[in-house]
Amino acid sequence: MLMAPVTGSAAATTAARPTTTAKGGPKVARTAHAVTVSVPASTGAPGYTLDVATDELALTTRRAGKTVLATASGDTGALRFTSADGTWQHATGVTGWTWKDGVLTVTADSTLDDATVAARITPGADRYQLDWDVHGGAPKQLGLAYDLSSAGHWYGHGEAETPQGGPGVDQPWPLDAGEVDHETFGPASYNMIDPFWYTSSSTGLRVDTGDVMDVAINKGKDGLGTFTVESSDTYKATVFVESTPLGVYRDYIGIVGKPAKSDATYEQYAKPLWNSWAQFYTRVDQEKLLDYATGLHDNGLDGHTIQLDDKWESNYGNLTWDPKTFPDPKGLSDKIHGMGFDFGIWVTLWINLDSDNHRYAVDHGYLLMDAGDTTKPCEVTWWNGQAGIIDLANPEAKAWYEGNLKNLMDTYDIDGLKFDTRFFDEKCAPREGHRATDYQKLGTQLADEFDLQGAGIRVHWNRTAHEAGFVTRQVDKGTGWDSLRASATQNLAISTIGYPFVESDMIGGSGGQPAPSKDVLVRWAQSASLMPLMYASTSPVGTFDTTTGQKVDYDQETVDLYRQAIKTHEKLAPYIWDQVQGTLKTGDPIMRPLFFDFPKDEASYTVTDEWMLGPAVLAAPKLSSGATRSVHLPPGTWYDVNQGTVIRGPKNLKGYAAPLGVTPAFVNLKAKGAAKAVKALKRDDAPAASVLISPDAPSTDSGTPFQLTTEVTNWGARTLRNVKAALDLPVGWSAEATTGPTAAKSLRNGATLTTTWTVTPADGARWGSHDLTGNAAYHAYDGSQKVSDTVQARVRAAPGSVREPYLTADTTSGGAQYAQSGDQFAIWAGGQDLSGWKDEKGLVYLDDTAGEKATVQVQLVSQNSASPVGKAGIVVANDLTAPEKGGYAVLVMTQSYGLEFMTDSDGDGRLDTWAGGGSTYHPAYLRLTRNGATYTAYASRDGETWSQVGAAQVPSAAGTGDAGMVASAANVNYPGENIEAVFSGFAVTS
Repeated sequence: MLMAPVTGSAAATTAARPTTTAKGGPKVARTAHAVTVSVPASTGAPGYTLDVATDELALTTRRAGKTVLATASGDTGALRFTSADGTWQHATGVTGWTWKDGVLTVTADSTLDDATVAARITPGADRYQLDWDVHGGAPKQLGLAYDLSSAGHWYGHGEAETPQGGPGVDQPWPLDAGEVDHETFGPASYNMIDPFWYTSSSTGLRVDTGDVMDVAINKGKDGLGTFTVESSDTYKATVFVESTPLGVYRDYIGIVGKPAKSDATYEQYAKPLWNSWAQFYTRVDQEKLLDYATGLHDNGLDGHTIQLDDKWESNYGNLTWDPKTFPDPKGLSDKIHGMGFDFGIWVTLWINLDSDNHRYAVDHGYLLMDAGDTTKPCEVTWWNGQAGIIDLANPEAKAWYEGNLKNLMDTYDIDGLKFDTRFFDEKCAPREGHRATDYQKLGTQLADEFDLQGAGIRVHWNRTAHEAGFVTRQVDKGTGWDSLRASATQNLAISTIGYPFVESDMIGGSGGQPAPSKDVLVRWAQSASLMPLMYASTSPVGTFDTTTGQKVDYDQETVDLYRQAIKTHEKLAPYIWDQVQGTLKTGDPIMRPLFFDFPKDEASYTVTDEWMLGPAVLAAPKLSSGATRSVHLPPGTWYDVNQGTVIRGPKNLKGYAAPLGVTPAFVNLKAKGAAKAVKALKRDDAPAASVLISPDAPSTDSGTPFQLTTEVTNWGARTLRNVKAALDLPVGWSAEATTGPTAAKSLRNGATLTTTWTVTPADGARWGSHDLTGNAAYHAYDGSQKVSDTVQARVRAAPGSVREPYLTADTTSGGAQYAQSGDQFAIWAGGQDLSGWKDEKGLVYLDDTAGEKATVQVQLVSQNSASPVGKAGIVVANDLTAPEKGGYAVLVMTQSYGLEFMTDSDGDGRLDTWAGGGSTYHPAYLRLTRNGATYTAYASRDGETWSQVGAAQVPSAAGTGDAGMVASAANVNYPGENIEAVFSGFAVTS
C-alpha cells in the first residue's frame, strides 16, 4: 500500500500524531517540542526512540525510556559547521519535516544568515543513518557534537593523540577519563585509527568519510565529544543502539568487515618476534646483531625471528646494504638461520631525496605528486629526513618496488619484512582515478604478498585492512610505567575498532628514552605473555641506553623471569590459536575489555589494567611498581592460577600479592577453553586439584532439602590417587551423596570427580547465610593434599507474624509482611521512598521503650531490593505510628549506596537532615544512641569496631519513645517491587 508522506512544520499541532509505513515498523509522532521516531524491539534488537527537538535542532536517543545518547546543546550546537570565515555556526529551529519511505527529513535554520541545514534520518532495527548538509553560507567543515555524559563512558577511536603524550605514553580508558585532541584524524594517518566510537550505554557512532577529521573528546575537560569532518560534503554517520557494547561492535564489524584470515602463523603467535630497534636504534651493525641473537639463543630466550630494523641500508629507499656496517649480509643471514631463527628486515616506502633511488623514481614517474602542484613530486618529512613516497596506484611503480624487495630477499635469504611507513600523505595528490583512502587498500595488498613475521602492518580505515587479518603493532612507546599502562589500554582500543590480532609495542618500549628498568622490562614481558602476540626487542641479557650510549646489564633474575613469560605464552598458544580461529568466524576481538563479556558488571567499565583474553582468561598483570595490586573479578567462577583456588565473582581482591615473579591471571571455569587455559597458566607450585561447589548461592527453607554438586578436577600433569570428596556442614545439617561416587582410586589429568549431594538444613535453622564447604583429599606425587571450596547457602525467611511485645506498622500502599523466629525478624515491604519527600515503610517495633538516654542496636543480616536505594535499618520516634509527633530518626543501609542517617530537625514528621555514604556491606551492625535531643548513629562490620555515621539534634524528641526495625523498597523508579530485609539481635537499652 502506498502512503502519502507525512509532513509538518514548527507550527504543527502539539497533539501527538503517530504514523508508520509498515505494521510493526518505525513510527513518527509530533509533539510540542519534538518529532519522535519510535523503533520497536525486535529479534536481536532492543528498540529505541529518537527525539528530534524542534525549538533548536538536537537529537536524543532513548532505550526503554532512558537517555543513552544526546547531542550537545546551547552555543555548541548539535549539527555544527564552520562558515567561510572559520567561525562556528550550528543548526537552530526546525522549519519543517517530512516522513516518507522510511526516511525522516528535517530542515532547520542556522546561526548563520542565509544558511540552512537539511538532515535525513533513516531508522533501522538497531541503528539509524544520519546524513545532513548545509545549504548556503559556504561551509568549510561539518561536525557532530555530543554530551559525553549522556552515554556514560566512551571507547573506540584507536591510538589517541592527547595533551598528556598520547599515543606514545598515554591512552585514556575510557576516553572520557582523559582528554583526546586529535586534529589530523584521517585515513592516511600513521596512527591505527577508525572513525568509530562506542559507549557504556551500548550506543555507537560511525562517521563514514574518507576525509581528515578533527576529533576532540573531553578536550579541556569540557564534557563534549566533537567529531568534525574537514569537508563541506554531506556528513554521513551511523548511530548504533544495542543492548550491549559487544552488540555495537558486532554491528560495526558487519559494515567494515572482519578478518578473512590471520596473517600470522601459529608459531608467530606462540613465540616472540625479536626486533633490533629498541636494542640498538640506528646504532646497529652486523657484529652487534649477531651478538644480540647469540645472547638470546644461549640464554634460552626463545623466538621465531630475528628482525633487523632501521639503518641497514646505504640510504633510505635504496634497498641496498651499507657495506661499512653490514659487510657480509648473506653470512649474517646464514648464522641467524643456524641458531634456529628466521631472519627479517625493516623496509619503508619513503625514498629520501638524497638517495640513489629517488632520482630514478622521479625520472620514471614512480612517486606521488604534490597536492598543490601536480607537476612535481610530493616531498614529505618523516623521522629520517625528507622523502618522496612510492605511488602504489601506479602499476609500474608498484612492480619496480616489489621487484626490488623480492630480489633483495632472494639474494640474502630474507624470510620476511617489517613495513614501517605511510602509504599516503595529505600533502600528496592521489593518482588520477583514485582517492586518498585507496592507498590504505593498496598498501594492504602490497604487504599481503610478504611474510610480515608477526610485526604486522599499520593499515586501517577500510574494509581491505579489516579483512586482511594483519597483526597490529602499536605506535612506539616510552620505557616507563606510563607507557606500559598505555600499551594495555591501547590494545583494547585498537582491538575494539576491528583489528583483533594485537600486540603491544616492543616489550620495554622503543621511544628513544633511557633503557627500561628491570621491573618495567619484566612486567612488560609478563603483560605481553597474556596478549595475542609477543613483540620483543630489549634483551634481558643486556641492552644499550640510547640516551648515553652506555651498556646496561640486567641480572640473572631478569633473564629467568623474562624466559618464564615466554614459556607461559608458548604454553598458552593452543588456547590463543583457538581464539584466532573463533575470531575468523565472528570478528570478535581476542583481547577485549571485561565488559564485552560481562556487560552487566558496572565496575568493569572503568577497569584500566585488566582484560579478557578470549572468554576464559582474565589477565590482571601488575603494570606499576610495588608487589601488590587490586583485582576486580566480574560475576563467574574463577580459578586463580597462582594460588590454585576457586573464587566467585563479582569480587574485588584488595592487596593481591604480585611480587615480581607473579603474574595475576584467572580462568573462568564455566567458559569455553577453560581447561586449556588452566593447563597453560597454572603455576607448578599451585595445588594439583581444585574442588568446586555449585550452585554458587543455593537457597532453601528451614528443614527443606536441596541439592549441591561438588566437582574435584585434576589440573596437574600427573594422575592423582585416592581422591575423596566430602562436605563440611553447620551443626544439625546433614548430607547424602545421591549421584556419582564420593571417591576415586585415580584421577588423571583433566578428569573430574563429580558428586551430587542432597543437603538438609536443621529444623529451625537460622535465616540468612550458612557456610557449606566442599573438601577434596588426594595423594599427589609430593604427598597428601587437601583443597576446599565454600559457598553460602541462604535459609529463607517465610512471611508469618511477630510475637508480643513486638508490634508492626505499614505506611506503604499496603501489603507489608513480617516474620519472627527467635531473635530474628524479617520485613517484606513496598514503598516509594523513605526520605523527606515520601515516608513509606514497613515496621517491626517496640512501643515506649527508648528513654531519654537509650541505645538501639541490630544486626542487618541481609536485604534484597530491585531498587539500588532500597533501605533497611533501625528507627526511633516519639510515636512511630505518627512521626509528626517528633523525635523521628532512622539509620539504614541502602541496597547499593551505603549508609543513610536521617533525622527530622523541626518536628514536622519529615526527614530533613542526612549523613552517610560509603559502600554497602552485610551483615551490617547498626546502632543509634539518644542523649536527650542528641541522636548519634554508628555502624560496624563486625559488631566490635564502630564508626560514627553522623550526629544530629532532634529538639522534638521527648520522653520515652518507640524503637524498631524498618524497611522500604524505595521503588519510585521500580513500581511494584518490594524489599526483603532480615534482622537479628534487635536490642534497646535505656
